[in-house]
Amino acid sequence: MKILLTGASGFIGQAVHQTLTEQGHVVVRAVRKPSQATDIAVNFEQDTRAATWLPRLQGIDAVINAVGILGGSEAQMTAVHALAPTALAQAAVQAGVKQFVQLSALGVDSGLNTLYYRSKLAGEQGIRAAMPQAAVLRPSMVYGAAGAATQMFMQLTRLPLIALPMAGKMMVQPVHVADVAAGVAALLLGHGGKTIHAVGAMPLQLADYLKSLASQLGRSLPFKLSAVLPMPMLAAKLSAQAMSHLPQHVWTPETLAMLVAGSQADAQAFAHLLGRSPLTAANFVAHPS
Repeated sequence: MKILLTGASGFIGQAVHQTLTEQGHVVVRAVRKPSQATDIAVNFEQDTRAATWLPRLQGIDAVINAVGILGGSEAQMTAVHALAPTALAQAAVQAGVKQFVQLSALGVDSGLNTLYYRSKLAGEQGIRAAMPQAAVLRPSMVYGAAGAATQMFMQLTRLPLIALPMAGKMMVQPVHVADVAAGVAALLLGHGGKTIHAVGAMPLQLADYLKSLASQLGRSLPFKLSAVLPMPMLAAKLSAQAMSHLPQHVWTPETLAMLVAGSQADAQAFAHLLGRSPLTAANFVAHPS
C-alpha cells in the first residue's frame, strides 16, 4: 500500500513510519522540512485548501495524519488541527483515496475547554464530514524516549522528591508509542469509521506512573523517587505560565488543565484492534521506542 504520512518527522510520526515500513508499505513523508528525496513539503498553517493537497495524492492508497502541536495562537491551532486536515480529507475524497486515519487525542470530547481539545475535535468533525469512513485514533499520554513529555517526566524521576498539583493523584493511562504506531497500522485493515481510544492496559495515578518509571530506570538514577508532594495550584499555574513560551509547549496553562483533569478510557477496543493487550506502564522502559 502506498501511504501519505503527514507529520512523519514528529515523535509519533517517526514510530508510525517505522512500523509501516517494516510491514512492507511504501510511505511518502509529508513534512515541514524535507530531508529525503521522496519527501513532500507541506505547511499545515497554510495548506488549508483541498486544491493544494490534491496533486500530492496521486497514486496514494491511504492517508495518515499525525500532525499535532501543543501550543500556538488560536489561528495556528485551528489551521493545523482543523482546517488543513479537513482540506486533506476533502482532497482525499476527490483523489479516490479510500482510507484515512486521523491521530487525535484522548479527552477531546470530555468537555474540557482548551484550545488544543477544541481544535482537535473540530479536525475530527471536519474529516468525518468529508470522509465518513475515516478512522480516528485518540491516544492518551504517550510514552517514548523521543517524546518531550516523557523526557520531562524522566527528569523528574531523577529527583528524590517532587511536587505536583494534587500530589500527582490525577488518573492517567499512558500508552507506549509502539502501541500507538501498531494501532495506526491496524486501522488500515478494515476499521473505517471507527473512533478508538489508544490507552495503556490500565489507569494509575500520575505519581505512581513516575515512581514506576523511576523503578524501571533502576541504578541509573542518583536517587530513588520516594515521595510526590502537593504543589499549590497557584504555583502550578504560575510555573506553567512562565514555561509556556518554551518551544516544546509541554508545561503550559492548557497542558496543566488537561493533566489535572486526568485521562483514562476502557482499553478493550484498543486491545481488540492490536490483537493483544497494550503494554502496561511497568514495561515501558524495557520496550523499544
